[in-house]
Order: sequence, then structure tokens, then C-alpha cells
Amino acid sequence: MRLPLFVAVLLLSWKAGAEPALAVPRFEPGACAVEVVATERIDCGLLVVPENRHKADSRPIRLPVTIFRSRAAKPLADPVLFMPGGPGLSAVEHMTSGKNNTLLDERDYIVLEQRGAKFAQPSLQCPETTRLKSEVAAGRLRGPAAITALTQAAGRCRTTLTASGVDLDGYTSEATADDIEDLRKVLGVARWNLYGVSYSTRLMLTVLRRHPEGVRSVVLDSVLPPEVNFDEVSATNVLRVLNQVFDGCAVDRACGARYPDLRARFAKLVADADRRPLKLALRAAGAPAEIRGAQVVEAIYSAMHEPIQIPRIPRLIVDASEGRLEALRGLISDNQAPSAMAWGLRYSVWCAEELPFEDAERIAAQQSPAMGLGGVSAGNASPQECRAWNVTAAPAVENEPVKSDVPALVFAGEFDPDTPPEWGHRLLDSMPNAYPVDMRGRSHAASFNSCGASIVKAFLQDPSHPPAVDCALKRRGADFSLSVRP
Repeated sequence: MRLPLFVAVLLLSWKAGAEPALAVPRFEPGACAVEVVATERIDCGLLVVPENRHKADSRPIRLPVTIFRSRAAKPLADPVLFMPGGPGLSAVEHMTSGKNNTLLDERDYIVLEQRGAKFAQPSLQCPETTRLKSEVAAGRLRGPAAITALTQAAGRCRTTLTASGVDLDGYTSEATADDIEDLRKVLGVARWNLYGVSYSTRLMLTVLRRHPEGVRSVVLDSVLPPEVNFDEVSATNVLRVLNQVFDGCAVDRACGARYPDLRARFAKLVADADRRPLKLALRAAGAPAEIRGAQVVEAIYSAMHEPIQIPRIPRLIVDASEGRLEALRGLISDNQAPSAMAWGLRYSVWCAEELPFEDAERIAAQQSPAMGLGGVSAGNASPQECRAWNVTAAPAVENEPVKSDVPALVFAGEFDPDTPPEWGHRLLDSMPNAYPVDMRGRSHAASFNSCGASIVKAFLQDPSHPPAVDCALKRRGADFSLSVRP
């Protein structure tokens, strides 16, 4: 790969005997943050950027980068940059091989760890919050006591991180968008293609607003637009998918005949669990779990994310309502696994960019008994936690739609309980070159399957025209008759 000019100058000055100036931003080639497949062409390093971009004397921070090299003899000059959801998930942790990545047939594929994530330096992890989230998932901590405990833990984590020198105001979507642009420049890339899923769609939209000149195209999967107020509708989004499951079963001849009262069964299951918690032996160690309505809903919510599980949710509900709890037990056990989230990063982003624009009463209403969801908390951070985290509110532009002419491929999953298809469709109003792809039967991260991969690959070959989406149009969707088959 051709070295950027400033890197070449640094190398020349070093050869001449002078101490090279450590410019920021810069890319430092080096070892990968995690172990990758040794037989593949994978390069790694660190992107060095200022922690707080609004302060001239801010210290440098380091963000891991993994570059999967193309299998092509002559790779195309426009690589793909991918980042995952969150905010707070690691980008590089599970990206260890490009073997099954068909995009590598034509171009490089680059992964950037978001500032503050697990392998970033520093990492904004809050171990006590992670532990408390497991207690909430087990039903051992709930209601006002849970909010109080999480709020106090957030305050203690804030104190610990700031005492170590962390500037929590530096961890925003705007700053990460600037990191993305800096990485493009230090790698010497003229233009590239951005690929974001869930929260990172918001990151890519922010790049389009701030640095459109370096973007050839964007792939946005499960869109979180900046203008939506997620916490005001978080449980409503779950209820939307539940109703789709109930209706899908009702119109399926076999499912509807076997489970004619599915909606009522679900309501009774949740209500009964609240009156008399379910006694389940779970895989996680510790005190016995107390499975109430919220934990039942969280288990079904987890199943909503797996396309293979979605058509089986009717059986899951009925089995649990009749005392057959094996499937429910497995889902609840999985929910108690240690959180992979860097909660400090999540708080810094969410408490600056979402909570200041949201209505506290509407957020609270999402946990109302009237929702019929056992008071489940599907939001990302409570107002109390954000007050304890105490970061500066983002400017108003962070809550406004992004306008862009850059070609965009917009995926949405029919059963997505987090980012409904309508959120992706609304981009069509402000992005005239956006092409929607609705995936029947799919959920969150709708493009992560062979059909979605083929559509992405075709789009990247020529983003100026809508790609063929025949494979998506031919999808039958969820087959709810699976709930009645042996």
C-alpha cells in the first residue's frame, strides 16, 4: 500500500538522524489487539488521535485497527470500513478471520475499534455496572432498587475513570466520526465505503454530515437515525414485534388452529410470573434467579433477534404457560452472561446525545404496567444514571436528520425489536440516493446472511444504481407453522 506523504516524510527524517515528530493523528503499525488467523493476510495497528477534539492540549488515545487484505490480485482502491453497534461493543474482538467475507474478493475490509471500547486505550469499562446488569437479568435486582444501584455504580465508575485522567466529554459520535475521517487520511485512502449496523449507522450518518468528501457509498443496516428518541419508544418497539408474531401465527393455518389464544396466553404468562416468580435452575452461578414478567419478556426479546427462533416463539410462549420451561430457561440463562458492553462509553454517548433531547415522562411510560411487558426496561440509560455520569450535552445538530447525496444501501429486518424498518425508510426523505432493502423474516442486523452479502457486494460494484434484490424479494418470511411441527 502506498504510504501517505506525511509518513514518508517522517521516515526520511528518521533516516537522516533526526527524531521524528509524533504527529496526531497517526497510524502505528503493530500487533493485532486480538489473535487473528495467522495464515491470512491481516495487518493491524493503532490509530492515534486526541482524546478531546475540542481541547488543544488533549492527550492522545489509541484505537486498534484490523485490516483484512483483499484476495484479489489487484484490489480496488476503495476499501470498506466496518463498525458494529452499541455504543460500547468491541469492533475487533470477534473479527479474527476474513475467510467467509465475500467483500474481500474485490477490496480490503477495515475494522476500527471505537474510542472507549474494550481494546481501546483507554477503555471505558465499568465492571460494577456489568455485574449489576447480570443481577437485573436474573430478577434479583429490580425496580427503584435497580435504578439506585446502577446510578450509584455509574457515579463510582465516573470517579474512577476521571481520576485516571479520562476526559469523558471526548467520547461522542462526533469525535468517532472524526476518528473515521482521520483513519482514512493516514491510511492514504482517497475514498472508501462505510458499513454500519445498529448504533454505528448513526456514526456513518455523522460522517456523511461532517466528512462527505471521503465517502463513496454507505451500507446502513438496522438504522438508528440521530433524530429518533430511542428511549421514548424502546418497549413500544418490542411490543410491535410481539404483535407481528401474534398476528403471523393467527394467519398461519396450522399455528392459528393450534394456538388460537396466543396473545392472551402471553399476557397471562407475564402476569402469572409477576404474581408468583418462576423457579428455574439456571446455568449462571450465584443466588437463585427470580424470574418475573420482565425476565420472561427479555427472554422472548432475545429470541426475536434470531431468525431461526422467531417462528418458534408461539410454541415458546405456550410451553412456558403450561409449565414446560426448557426453552425459556436457556434464553434466560444466556441473558445472564457477562455483558460485553463498555458501559462508560455507552453512558458518554447516550447521556450526551440522546437523553438531553428525550422526555423523561415518555421514557418512564415505557415501563408502565399498561404496556403488558412486566415493566421491562429496554432503554439504554436512565435519566438518573445520566445525571450521575454528568457529561456535556451535545449540540442540537446531533438530534437532526442527516442530508446527503451519497449512495446508501439501507437494510431493515421485518422483526427487528430495536430499530423498526420505518427508521430506515425515513432516510429516503433526506437521502435521495438511498435504496431500501426490507428483509422478510429477518431481525436486527438484517444484512448478515448470504442474500444480504450478495446485495452488498453488488451495490459496492456500482453504488450509482439500485442493486438487484431478487433474493430478498423471494424470501417467504417467518414460517409460523414451525411452532406446531414436532
